[in-house]
Amino acid sequence: MDRNKFATLGDALERYLGDSPLAEGLKYSRVCEAWDAAVGDAIAHVTLSKSFEAGTLTVRLSSSVVRMHLEMSKEDIRARINDTLGDNLVKTLILR
Repeated sequence: MDRNKFATLGDALERYLGDSPLAEGLKYSRVCEAWDAAVGDAIAHVTLSKSFEAGTLTVRLSSSVVRMHLEMSKEDIRARINDTLGDNLVKTLILR
């Protein structure tokens, strides 16, 4: 890397970790944080659990009303998550 170029800590960690199991944990953490950023505090508050595996983000919500509301804008939320991540990691979003 050129000494005059800067990288974020996250980028540096991802390059350092490569394909190790720790890299998957870092990716999982980034996706979960991106969910919170994409939907805002109110919806993040009613989120019971999140799991991310093989491009699928599964989110369990405590409110069926909120889930139905989000179901209508699911693709927009998925796009916002990927924009936040700067990568197309989330291929499918499942709301439960």
